Amino acid sequence: MGIRDRLGKVRPRKRADAPDGEAMDVARYTYLLRVASSDALRQAHREAFATLSSEQSEALFLRLRHDLPDGLRPPTAEPADLAQAAFSAQLLDPGHLVRILRRPGQGVTEGHAVGSGATPESALLYAHSLLASVAASVAVSPAVTEWLAGFSNSPEAAQVDPSLFARSPGGGTHGSTLARYTGVGD
Repeated sequence: MGIRDRLGKVRPRKRADAPDGEAMDVARYTYLLRVASSDALRQAHREAFATLSSEQSEALFLRLRHDLPDGLRPPTAEPADLAQAAFSAQLLDPGHLVRILRRPGQGVTEGHAVGSGATPESALLYAHSLLASVAASVAVSPAVTEWLAGFSNSPEAAQVDPSLFARSPGGGTHGSTLARYTGVGD
């Protein structure tokens, strides 16, 4: 009788440093916010915001109404209006949209206490927020598919999965990158 027989079936263990699915979705989303075209982002946000519950849409609407200047505020909680306001928020301040979406709680409350229904696995930065669900929806939108081609070589991917790394724009080695910036090694 072998050790496997004595111990029973051995299940493969998840690597401790393996990226979380939600974290990878958020990384894809932040990458898309940086590289995707305006039209692709608006379309992907319309699709993502259409999947939100009415309660989530209302919370996002209130947050955007509270945070944005008069001319950029969404007139309604309709997905197209929210998408345009979200895009405007991102143009106004890159990173603002991610900050809005990761705030836990409803509406414009400033309390960030996590409710008693929180589970240990939801103790992520974006737990009880809209960021994870919006990021997952945007990342699978057909409108941004072509923009995701370079994700695996992006700084956003490397932050989530250290086995990935950002390559130089020319695709060269470290030495050629060094030569490009310093003139050494030409």
